[in-house]
Amino acid sequence: MNHRLTFIALLLTLAITTTVRAGGDEPDPSHLTLDPIIVVAQKWEQDPRDVPRSFTVISSGTIQDAGIMSIKEASALVPNLNIVEPSARRLSFPFYRGIGSGQGDPAVATFIDGVPQHTANTASIPLIDAERIEFLRGPQGTLYGRNTLGGAIHIITRPPPTDNQWDVRVQTTQGFNGLQDYQLSIAGPMIPDVLFFRRSHQYNTRDGYTRNDATGNDIDDRESFFSHSRMLWLPSDNVEVSLGVMYERARDGVFPLGDLNALRRRPHHVNHDFEGQTDRDILAPTLTVKLFGDSVDVTSITALSFWDTFDYSDYDFSPADIIRRRVSEEQDYFSQELRLSSADGADVVVGEGATLKWLAGLLLFYADTDRIQINELRPDGVAMGAFPLAGNDDSRGSFQDLGVGVFGQATLSLDDKLDITVGLRFDHEDKDADIDNRFQSAFGDTPTGSSDLDESFTQVVPSFAAAYHWSDEHTTYVSATKGFKAGGFNQKTPVGVDLVYDQETSWTYELGHKAGLFDGTVVISAAVFHIEWNDMQLSLFDPVAGGYIANAGESTSMGAEIEATARVADGVDLFAGFGYTDAEFDKFIDSYAGDVSNNKLTFAPEHTWNVGAQYKRPMFDGIDLLARLEFTGVGRFFYDPGNTQVQRNYILTNLRLGLRARNWHIEGWVRNALDEDYIPVAFQIGPDSFVGESGAPRTFGFTVGVVF
Repeated sequence: MNHRLTFIALLLTLAITTTVRAGGDEPDPSHLTLDPIIVVAQKWEQDPRDVPRSFTVISSGTIQDAGIMSIKEASALVPNLNIVEPSARRLSFPFYRGIGSGQGDPAVATFIDGVPQHTANTASIPLIDAERIEFLRGPQGTLYGRNTLGGAIHIITRPPPTDNQWDVRVQTTQGFNGLQDYQLSIAGPMIPDVLFFRRSHQYNTRDGYTRNDATGNDIDDRESFFSHSRMLWLPSDNVEVSLGVMYERARDGVFPLGDLNALRRRPHHVNHDFEGQTDRDILAPTLTVKLFGDSVDVTSITALSFWDTFDYSDYDFSPADIIRRRVSEEQDYFSQELRLSSADGADVVVGEGATLKWLAGLLLFYADTDRIQINELRPDGVAMGAFPLAGNDDSRGSFQDLGVGVFGQATLSLDDKLDITVGLRFDHEDKDADIDNRFQSAFGDTPTGSSDLDESFTQVVPSFAAAYHWSDEHTTYVSATKGFKAGGFNQKTPVGVDLVYDQETSWTYELGHKAGLFDGTVVISAAVFHIEWNDMQLSLFDPVAGGYIANAGESTSMGAEIEATARVADGVDLFAGFGYTDAEFDKFIDSYAGDVSNNKLTFAPEHTWNVGAQYKRPMFDGIDLLARLEFTGVGRFFYDPGNTQVQRNYILTNLRLGLRARNWHIEGWVRNALDEDYIPVAFQIGPDSFVGESGAPRTFGFTVGVVF
């Protein structure tokens, strides 16, 4: 039924578009042309139709119109993307087309202004300063490097204005469950024509959505302060220097995990004897220098990141005092990217009707991570016979990762019709780990194992693409791209599972078409894909060891995605997207279910879709009416390789209605308007035991903003 509704919605959108274009007098197309978008998916500025890859762009206009406050909320408008994200924002796990990861390094990396966030701990940040988000599907290793085997998410922040004008914005959102959000952005010249700045700040808090029945308290509240500052220095016409600093202090409630079947009976209710906390602190400065020459441009991106997290939680997810868990993690990260490219608008002429656009670069990075994991074995567990005595199962690890990547890509254009793109990257990583495990009890401190590990991982990652421009409005492309993610170390594993896991690789083959129709009033993109994923790093769970990683043999994913946006009348936009994924294990032996060959991959929805409409037209002199309605759907997916527990199809409905003037706006909104119950996060903790977390319920509120 949901499949039929999805296709009907897509066909209805296109049918309405065609009807409007075909009937009556044709209005002035200049009033209806969709707003142009420029992307940097290939690390130089391009029209999206010139990029031979499947991706979705969420513009700043959409972010504002839809009231999007996080990457997770934006992802609902992206076909074939499922972000598994607990309410405590310390962790975020994106899956493209079924390709992703849980514990360890991500398989879909997030970037902020070209700077990699190569950990699940810093991937989810507020979007108070976002100019746009580029969701890039498929391997991006040639240009973006490590941890992009499934794809990448690139956040491009809003730069300071360079017109010597001041831009001051104040906004507050008040809503359901004590939601309070306050934002302030100030931008302007420090030295006219030379030095500019932008500073944006956000304070956000809300009560929890989940009730702990054991105490009567909410368990998943949130509170955070976030800021993003940026200075832009333009000493001359061909030099640009940008210094940015990102800072966050987040204090969230604990992960509201409860028995999966109990959550299905009573959503948003758990039973914990202990209420813990989840903290995150981030400080990340970045220096970007760009030199623009007549034939060659130079870009240098130097980034540091210092972050630490701490969480303390009930680890038996029950009212009995059996086991609690403390996890403390901190990382110091440095990266340096140096890039040379053909100058913008100065492609190299290599023959009659043939031009070459090229890029080459070097990336160095170093990460130093310390992690402490302590399972507190409590008195009730001893009384129940779960373990012989009370104490702390203490695991401490120190991890170092040093890597280098050398990469290049070139696009040969023939007669402005055929583009042939070839890319190549060489990656090498050296990883070291010093791990110490011991048991602390009233009888003393007993070592239970230590390891001093050292592994190296090397890979060559090629990519190929060809695009044919039938006209300015139609482009067909085909691509083949290799993906790679280095192996690494588990801090603790069940008996018989190696601490070291191997690297994983993939090949993705894609065929797509991009079109602009009716004088730019309709934009459509579509793609089909086939992925072969080898030695996949699967995130598993053990009640004692916690999360760990094991290589899971082979898998295959295939499917398609289509997106359409249409401006059917002045101020009336329709949009729709649909993604289908068939992702299966080809070969894997699961510790609980045995041979799971031909089973579906975890957290890989059969389909994802969105459809909606937006109306923005003058209501009074200088005041516009904004109305937006969107439906987003997620098909069924499994939580475990054995495919024993499934999340069924669900649909979320979002509404927004408000007034906008040049210097102010006021809007009311509802998310999940029909209060759909669903469980987007769950994992297996035993042969027949699962814990999960309820998705956000119906929320509502209003937003007021002023621009000076």
